[in-house]
Amino acid sequence: MKRNILIIVLIVITGLKAKAQEHSNSWFRTTLSIPLTTKFKVDLEGQLRRQNGFENENPFDKSLLYSFRTWCYYKQSEEVTFSISPFAYFSNYKIIQKQTDEAASPSNEYRFSAAIEVQHKVTANLLILNRTALEYRVFEGAVENVIRLRHRIGFRYDFNPKYNLGIGDEIFINAKGTDAQHLFDQNRLIANIAFKPTASVKFELGYMHISRLPKSNIDLLEEKNLYLNFTYTLIKKRNHSL
Repeated sequence: MKRNILIIVLIVITGLKAKAQEHSNSWFRTTLSIPLTTKFKVDLEGQLRRQNGFENENPFDKSLLYSFRTWCYYKQSEEVTFSISPFAYFSNYKIIQKQTDEAASPSNEYRFSAAIEVQHKVTANLLILNRTALEYRVFEGAVENVIRLRHRIGFRYDFNPKYNLGIGDEIFINAKGTDAQHLFDQNRLIANIAFKPTASVKFELGYMHISRLPKSNIDLLEEKNLYLNFTYTLIKKRNHSL
């Protein structure tokens, strides 16, 4: 079944590639991470995305997205982590493909997600990462709600506790809420570098190439994305008795 779905997706991508349009974006995310125990933690995440305007390539020109999301993580072992996002709010602006899109009002979305991430050590420094997630997307207005599946596979190389490099690919499939032509939602090719100067602070800088098929389109849209993520982790101070 999975093989048949992948074949269909590849056929769709191949058929649309010749008509693909290009777009430039910049993504920024800030996360406050709150460890509760050695196995549980909660993240509060805010996100801002910008996009190029009509007939320009400035990735910071116009609004693309604002969001707030919560995540709850349970680390079952060093290899397996479960996560749930009980609430997320997104304000989505139109991807600008014509001049009138610049003045379009954003649409609001509420999202509920669950995921499992498995990591496997190949060597002391090299890891294989697998993440599978299910999202339920609720839109305001007359837009039909969507159930979306996503799967990411990637590799991470840890140079030391402060630096690592990562590459990966993530595919998104609409399982419910769209027509058969839009079974494929998007594919992301990702490369990044992470820097952790202290136990509390982490920066992640990356490039992401997205092949996207918006619900309002029949042509594939190619996106060039630069992104920067900042994470601050609250570290509990230990009490020292005299």
